[in-house]
Amino acid sequence: DGTLGDVLISDGQKGILHSIPMTFVYLIIFAVITTIILHRSVLGRYIFAAGRNELATKYSGINTGLVIAIAYLIAGFCTAFSAIPFCIYTGSVQPTSHGAFFELYAIAAAVLGGCSLRGGEGSIPGILIGTAILIVLRNMVNLLGYPTPLSDAITGGVIFVGVIIDQHGATGLKKLFKRKVKAG
Repeated sequence: DGTLGDVLISDGQKGILHSIPMTFVYLIIFAVITTIILHRSVLGRYIFAAGRNELATKYSGINTGLVIAIAYLIAGFCTAFSAIPFCIYTGSVQPTSHGAFFELYAIAAAVLGGCSLRGGEGSIPGILIGTAILIVLRNMVNLLGYPTPLSDAITGGVIFVGVIIDQHGATGLKKLFKRKVKAG
C-alpha cells in the first residue's frame, strides 16, 4: 500500500551489496559510537566511575545524580533505536508478541562479554562477543532438537556462572567444583 513500513522493510532487508543486512551495519556503527563515548570521553569515565563506586565518585566532585540520569537517557535512546529495526524485522509492533525474556538474554550476553554485575566494568566489543556466544549456544540447542525451556536453562546457567565468577573470580568457580582431599 506504499506506506513507510513497506519501504523500510524492503530497503532494510536488502542491505549493502545484497549480502550484508542493514541491521548489521547499524550495529557496527552504533557499537563504534558507543565505544568512543564510553572509553574516549569524560562522560564515559564518569559513567564507569559511578558504576564502580558511586559514593567515592560523588565525593570526588562529580554530580553522580546527573551522570546516572544521563546514563538512563542514553539507555532509553538505545532501546528506541534498537526497537525500530526489530519491529521492521518482525513486521509487528504489538508489545505482547515481543520482548519475552529479552532482559535475561541481555544480562547473559553482558556477563559472557565480561561486564560485572556490580557495575563499572565491561566493553562493547566484549558484549558483542558475549552476544555471539549466546546466539551460538541457543542455535545449538535448537538444532539438536531440544525443547526451548532447555535453552532458557542454559541462559540461566550462564548468568549463574557469571555471578560466581563476578563475586569470587575464577578461583570461586574452581572452589565450587574442586574436590577436597585430606592429607593422610
